[in-house]
Amino acid sequence: MFPKLAFRRFRRAIPLALSLPLIGLASQVMAQANQGIDFSKANTLGNSWTTWIMGNPVTWFFSTAFVIVGIMAALNRAPWAWLLYVVIGAVIAMPASTLVTNLNSFL
Repeated sequence: MFPKLAFRRFRRAIPLALSLPLIGLASQVMAQANQGIDFSKANTLGNSWTTWIMGNPVTWFFSTAFVIVGIMAALNRAPWAWLLYVVIGAVIAMPASTLVTNLNSFL
């Protein structure tokens, strides 16, 4: 039969020899798949979801958080810095113009 050293090398080469045709097949499949993918529906869905979440839900969340943390800070149950953090979070989450427009629509 095989000497031990030759058999070890042969045993190590089996996965490599079996994987080379699979790599070639996978690259051909990926090349065909990349040519025909249309992401326009996913982009439209993502943009509409982002527009919706930046509207009323975010405005209600930050308005409620501002009121609750403000009351907690006034009663010395939370540091005043938390109120600043809520305001900074609102400015980061949505532009100031959107925030003002959404808050004016509630009045």
